[in-house]
Amino acid sequence: MNRFFLVMFAVTSMSAQAVEIIAHRGFSARAPENTLGAFELAWKSGSDACELDVYLTADGKTAVIHDKDTKRTAGVKLGVAVSKQADLTVLDAGSWKSAEWSNEKIPTLEQALATMPEGKRRFFIEVKCGAEIVPELKRILEPMRDRAAQLAIIAFNREAAVESKKALPWVKVYRLASGKTKDKKPTDLTQLIADTKADQLDGLDLSMADFPWDEAMVKQIRDAGFGLYVWTVNKPADAQRFAKLGVDGITTDDPVMAREALR
Repeated sequence: MNRFFLVMFAVTSMSAQAVEIIAHRGFSARAPENTLGAFELAWKSGSDACELDVYLTADGKTAVIHDKDTKRTAGVKLGVAVSKQADLTVLDAGSWKSAEWSNEKIPTLEQALATMPEGKRRFFIEVKCGAEIVPELKRILEPMRDRAAQLAIIAFNREAAVESKKALPWVKVYRLASGKTKDKKPTDLTQLIADTKADQLDGLDLSMADFPWDEAMVKQIRDAGFGLYVWTVNKPADAQRFAKLGVDGITTDDPVMAREALR
């Protein structure tokens, strides 16, 4: 009997370790989101990956920020797409979290990627705009081809995902989706799978809310040959539930919580 429980414990531990823990906008539960400090803290805390958001600026460069403007995280309202990179990257993007983060700025994509350790850990790069960013993504990522396994692109925008895959076929690209459409109707998962397959993408990155998550749903996605990730999971019980369902990765604001929950 003791041997049985030891075997079951080992199997459970292996399963938990196989689930990738992805720090949402860096370690955003403790540090200001989408800053170098948040990414560095995530790496130091043992995260398998970090997720970041990126926009194309008015001068064709990048800014790592979630919102369309800088008001919430920098206190000054500048539209990201209509501002130059240099005008964005000087803003204080940390004080809103606490005074200790006052030196944090809005980073460029290159600066964010430079925090990534050598080895297996990686970045999930969420494209927040449209396909217009793809040439700049290609310019930045092409020199990192030898680190392909450490990079992934995710996007809600179908065209952005498709064009990213065409430009960077060696990078994994996943389609993001919420459980409900903009008009509050349930997302048609069967159609989403068909579209993603037609677009020759690598899988799905889905909201934990509103989708009918169960073994049948996971099997439907796996049968399409897709990778499967879930966001944003911030409770231990939810982390355990999705790990048991067999997702590849869990995106969370608190990677330490998620890791502890899966032990």
